[in-house]
Amino acid sequence: MTIYFRVDCGQQYGLGHVVRCRTVANALHAQAPDVPLVFVTHTPLLQEMLGGTPAQWRVTVCEHDWETYAWIEAQAQPGDILIVDTTYNADFGASVARIKHHMPVVRIDAPWATPGTYDILVLPGMHHAPETLDRLEAAFRERLLVGAEYVMLREEMRPPSRLAWPERAPWLLFSAGGSDPDAALPLLYEMTHALRHQLPGVQRIYGMGRMAGAWALQPPVRTEWVTGTHPVYLQRARLCVTLWGTTVYEALTIGTPTLTIARTASEAEDAARLEAATEGAVQSLGTLSGLMRETLCDRLVALWQDTAERKRMHYASAGLLDGKGSARVARAVLALNREGQE
Repeated sequence: MTIYFRVDCGQQYGLGHVVRCRTVANALHAQAPDVPLVFVTHTPLLQEMLGGTPAQWRVTVCEHDWETYAWIEAQAQPGDILIVDTTYNADFGASVARIKHHMPVVRIDAPWATPGTYDILVLPGMHHAPETLDRLEAAFRERLLVGAEYVMLREEMRPPSRLAWPERAPWLLFSAGGSDPDAALPLLYEMTHALRHQLPGVQRIYGMGRMAGAWALQPPVRTEWVTGTHPVYLQRARLCVTLWGTTVYEALTIGTPTLTIARTASEAEDAARLEAATEGAVQSLGTLSGLMRETLCDRLVALWQDTAERKRMHYASAGLLDGKGSARVARAVLALNREGQE
């Protein structure tokens, strides 16, 4: 038995796909330590982003998208399983459907998926439209894993790492997740750099990302550029402004009040549903393209000055996510192998 992950990593893809796959891989390794795990991609950066991995993990890099699926199909053996977590454009449904003849296929975060192509669909989160859930529940039935209990979080972002409000620092954090595919961080900096004198008590402003340019504000506010997505900044901040993605759920889990900006209209609708589901622990600012400088500045200053509201957001997020989503997904994946042996 081998479990394959089809996942990409790069500036145009974001890092949420890699975060989810790595956390599921860690859970699979904990539950079935002898099972080989193979990550298949056409983006060489994936190897770096996975970091140190156990000996049973391998990364195979193909030159083109379509070659990844051909390579997996050529390796297929009875009992193997494929987990797909890619963008829509890299979905290659026909290729996946062929692979499904050889092995079960699990799809992560693809509301367009059909049971003819995938055996299990995982929809993590609390932001999906009711009509979408109705359609997918009718199609996948018990093979649809949906909701807060399936949110896949990095180990360092799980509930035990949640700091109480008094333990937090007066830091403001801007984040675009890991790779900032829309170059949002420089734009947010340009829109807000004049606000530092309107943020009473703020000691540091951090820009967190992997692939965008550095920030430089003048004293008295200390501003730093954080390479990567180190959790300490998100854990200790008292307010985060981030683009929509995995970082929103990480902030929600560890209790950091968050303003989120969507890239598309559909993401903005998702963000609005999450705001309602969390009683405003996360609040939506709409889309990046439609965001006016005055809107961002007014909301940011008002929320920073309203300490009581930020405290309320912090406490409203408590207990919404338990951090066990990756383990639940791993159990469902391994159950597919047991079903195939019966």
